[in-house]
Amino acid sequence: MDSLSQIVLGAATFALVKDKEIGKKALLYGAILGTIPDLDVLINPYFNAIEQLSIHRAFSHSIFFSFILSLLFAKWFSYKYKTSYASWFWASFLALFTHPLLDLCTTYGTRIFYPLSKSFYSLDNVFVIDPLYTIWLLIGCIVLLFMKNKNSKRQTVIKWSLGISTAYLFFGLIVNFYVTNHFEKELERQQISYEKIKVVPTPFNTILWQCIVKSKEGLYYADYSLFDKNLTSNFHFEKNDTEFIEDKKKIKELEPFFNFTEGLELARKEDNKTIIYGTKFGPINIENGRANFFFPLIFNEDGTYEISKKEPDNYNELLNKLYTRLKGN
Repeated sequence: MDSLSQIVLGAATFALVKDKEIGKKALLYGAILGTIPDLDVLINPYFNAIEQLSIHRAFSHSIFFSFILSLLFAKWFSYKYKTSYASWFWASFLALFTHPLLDLCTTYGTRIFYPLSKSFYSLDNVFVIDPLYTIWLLIGCIVLLFMKNKNSKRQTVIKWSLGISTAYLFFGLIVNFYVTNHFEKELERQQISYEKIKVVPTPFNTILWQCIVKSKEGLYYADYSLFDKNLTSNFHFEKNDTEFIEDKKKIKELEPFFNFTEGLELARKEDNKTIIYGTKFGPINIENGRANFFFPLIFNEDGTYEISKKEPDNYNELLNKLYTRLKGN
């Protein structure tokens, strides 16, 4: 999730346990702890784009990291304030571990059991930036900054901000189940056989969703808005070069990439080069009968490869199309 969301979540969860004891300082401590797991990005410049996938959201986002660091911070806090070690542990653990838990809700996913498992886990119930999740925590933290430490309503503010934001995550989870059921029925009605289905939210909302469907021959893509009146799904098909993908999976250096893509890779020829896309986020758009995706893994004719970080130069157009589609068909 975005940095602001992690900061205010860390602040609110730490304050839930320690606001009565240390007041506004709890917000500061929680904000710092809630940011720590993402500090793994500081070493990104020392690695290439593929290696970075093996570093970000790895050990710093695992439950073991949160547990160990909570033990250390609890020791320091209890020494500084001369109060219960256990309460400082739980305050620290909440601020630290809610970070990967929130990342778990996004399509990017996180390796919450690293190093026991290198797999990415994701619930796909919220986009990596969603203002309707963050706003309640942000308002709560701002209100707490202006309220006096002895104000008896501070805990109420904390609980309401955490309660509403968490309810929004549950809303996204319920909608994901509903939309997945819709797509499964459509696939059955259209007699499309498949091996795997993944339903993900589109940017900044939980109204418009995309579906990624893996079959033996290729991948299907479709979208669905909660405001749609025509419930018939139009699946766009992309033929997949599965033999090429299986061959490249044997390259150990590409293991981080294939862990990240969660089995939803698409390989196709473009301009005399074979490109593998990790399509778990769904297409950016579909133009001229072809789906477009972020950050392709490009294989050159000489066998070398690289991840292209070239981004679209028409974000305004893409956002306008997103908003139009969100309103329903």
